[in-house]
Amino acid sequence: MLLTDAEIRTAVLSGEIDFGRLFDHRQIQSASIDLTAGKIYIPDKIKEINKVQSFSDLAIHQCSIGAGEAIIIELSENIQLSKDIGGILLPPNSLTKNGIIMTNPGHIDPGYSGKLTVCLINMGKDAAPMEPSSVVATLLLFRLNAPSSGYQKGPGTGANLTQLSKLSKDFANISERSYDDIKRVIWRHFIAALGLLSLAFAILAIVVPSLLPVATGLLENRHSESKNGEAIKKLEEQIKTLQSQLENKPSVIDAPAPAPAPAPAPAPDHKETE
Repeated sequence: MLLTDAEIRTAVLSGEIDFGRLFDHRQIQSASIDLTAGKIYIPDKIKEINKVQSFSDLAIHQCSIGAGEAIIIELSENIQLSKDIGGILLPPNSLTKNGIIMTNPGHIDPGYSGKLTVCLINMGKDAAPMEPSSVVATLLLFRLNAPSSGYQKGPGTGANLTQLSKLSKDFANISERSYDDIKRVIWRHFIAALGLLSLAFAILAIVVPSLLPVATGLLENRHSESKNGEAIKKLEEQIKTLQSQLENKPSVIDAPAPAPAPAPAPAPDHKETE
């Protein structure tokens, strides 16, 4: 029989159910109990295990779960159930409607005591914040018709190294597998590029020898044209020099001055004969 809020409160007061000293009675709903996040473990943190004294030192108290990422949360409540009360742990609607799923929902045996852990994966496209006050699980409680022998495996100790080491940072290890796929694609393209490069070298080995005489002839013609051009340029410079010299000389040669005209001969003297 599923317990109502009134029956849950009565069971808490009588000691049949205990959630530890951090439990707030406002967490009791009409027929369920809200359980909150305690220690948070991120799979990537396992790389730092040799730098800490104990596994619990890897824990953080708040984080943001990115799209596709997985985390382990150790619930803040210490659960203790009597041998005639069992439970069913489910993800709350506040998480599932935002794409956060719980991988380990299930029943809790009557007589269980200790910590509970949940594994959450963000299947949505947006990051989801996780804080100590975040409700991450919903507990339904039911009473048996008669007491059972109770949970036989000892108190729950919460998250552990084995549990964390089995998780990858993102769901189904998508990041690492994508990286491997990218490497394979790059390798295939590299091989194809090598093939094309080899083909290009083979074509060059065939074409270059036949083009070499043509290229040599062109270079020789270019060299000859260059020499002819230099000779023509020198001739032009010489012509310009000669023209300049001619322009600097007088154009009309001065004629010699004319000789003076001879003086007229004196007239002979005629003496009268007496």
